[in-house]
Amino acid sequence: MRSLVHYPYSYWLDLKYRIGVLVGSESPTSDPNDGYPLPSPPLRYRVHGSVRPEGFLRVGRHCARDIEAILEGSGRSLTDFERVLDFGCGCGRVLRFIAPKAAPTCKFWGTDIDAQAVEWCRKNLPLATWEVNGAVPPLRYDTDSFDFIFAVSVFTHLDEQFQDLWLRELARVLRPGGVLLASVHGSAYEPLVKKGGEAVLASQGICSQVAQRGAVKLDGLPDFYQATFHTRDYVERVWCGPFELLAYRERGMNSRQDAVLLKKRED
Repeated sequence: MRSLVHYPYSYWLDLKYRIGVLVGSESPTSDPNDGYPLPSPPLRYRVHGSVRPEGFLRVGRHCARDIEAILEGSGRSLTDFERVLDFGCGCGRVLRFIAPKAAPTCKFWGTDIDAQAVEWCRKNLPLATWEVNGAVPPLRYDTDSFDFIFAVSVFTHLDEQFQDLWLRELARVLRPGGVLLASVHGSAYEPLVKKGGEAVLASQGICSQVAQRGAVKLDGLPDFYQATFHTRDYVERVWCGPFELLAYRERGMNSRQDAVLLKKRED
């Protein structure tokens, strides 16, 4: 069940944007559309934290370029892959810019917990096969289904228990030698850690903090979807069970989140 305030809040922000009184950190500079429709204000707000269409498009395009650059830095290209999964696809903010770069050499899938976002993608983005997943594994895919998976701003919102479950599941559906690219809240986000969380992050390497719950949760997402912060040391120690670390780029995703590139071990 959605928060009681999510829809009215999103449309109120959209109204303010349309009449020119919405203020915030995003630049009003226009960003040309890519030819596909824009999702509704609530859908944009859930994945972007803002209803501004130009910001939604700009970040999606930026993340797509970053994914390409990170792969190229490891000697890979999007066209090297045959089957690609966008885990936590939302309403297709990134995949709408990624898929045209690699088609028709590879096929794309997108999965998300947000059934409304997935249904919008099915109707408006004929770029991929779209699925709804549950809060916990399994996904609907067979073992060793994909050779590349990317997860932009997903593990930034999952606590350690959910993180571990989904890392194991992504390892299951990734082929041996396949590549996983995920983003985390790294050192650039440390100023946002609430009082008391700094010590937890320093000692444990991961800190999850609750902002809003229930009827007053503005983003309209489940209560378990909060804010999680990681240290680089933690990621390099804990995430490299079934994976080999290929690269860790601080601020590598949208010049803000850290980007982690992993390869599934072949042994």
